[in-house]
Amino acid sequence: MGGIQERPGPAAVSTGTDMKALVIGLGSIGRRQASLLAGRKGIELRAFRSDPRSGPNDLGLPEMRDWSEASRWAPFAAFICNPTYLHLETARRCAELGCPLFIEKPLGAAREGLDELLEVVGRRGIATYVAYNLRFHPVIERLRQWAGEHPVLHARIVCTSHLGLWRPAAAPLKTYSAYRSQGGGAMLDLSHELDYADWILDGITKIDGRLGRRGRVTEDAEDCVDLLLEGRRGWADVHLNVLSHQRQRTIQIDAEDMTVAGDLVDASLSSFHHHELVEKTDYGLAIQDTYDRQIDYFLAHIDDPRMMNNVFAAAELLRKMIGFKDAHEPSE
Repeated sequence: MGGIQERPGPAAVSTGTDMKALVIGLGSIGRRQASLLAGRKGIELRAFRSDPRSGPNDLGLPEMRDWSEASRWAPFAAFICNPTYLHLETARRCAELGCPLFIEKPLGAAREGLDELLEVVGRRGIATYVAYNLRFHPVIERLRQWAGEHPVLHARIVCTSHLGLWRPAAAPLKTYSAYRSQGGGAMLDLSHELDYADWILDGITKIDGRLGRRGRVTEDAEDCVDLLLEGRRGWADVHLNVLSHQRQRTIQIDAEDMTVAGDLVDASLSSFHHHELVEKTDYGLAIQDTYDRQIDYFLAHIDDPRMMNNVFAAAELLRKMIGFKDAHEPSE
């Protein structure tokens, strides 16, 4: 099968001159991205906080709290890390400032506001990236390459974990992930799996299946999803849930002559023929490395509107996901 060569750890990226970067939202993912940016040379970093109840951040970042102040500061790039339901409106405001956009996944929680964002981005000609860090996981990179070389008969994708363990400092029902209207639920919160399925299968053309709220980890958002996907390279079934006490993140692809099985938690990739293990590659990856590589990619392509997974590319998948969610109310 052939493996990916091991890479050295991510090197610090220097932008040459100070680049003003604005991080919007300092929840768990916003703090992660802010910490990564703070480790890069040549970046002047500030945080945008819209909640008047929030106290000073413990990262030591200078803060601003209104858009007029952000406009006067004129950031060179904006990192949108606030709750999902605020992404589209926040991205549009930042796009009006003319700065490149790094938008945490998913792009949004609804279709409302999507066309307005795309119009501003297209008019201003700015670079954008919707952040699905698993595109930088060596297992996913290798499987995308492999799927381009072997006709895919079928793929199976599984992602399970328990919502209560995602943010230990907060009760699950106190977070946006518990609420459908705020973009919570297994389908959008675990949309990494749909993104990399879309990437590996060269585009998802149809989504079918069902979703439901089977446990009590959310208020009204789905906690369990089973999907049947049709892609240009083949079919896939996908199981997502946020109520499991077993953490899993796996993908298996069947071809005529071989089956490959990737484990994203263990960062390993195995190939099988006639029920026998042929080869196993352990990448020794820490998930932090994928976030580092993602930031490096964005900074290296910050002037390129054709950047991978820009808002126009991500909008196609978001429309399909939202269309499916809107047509399927969570069943109890």
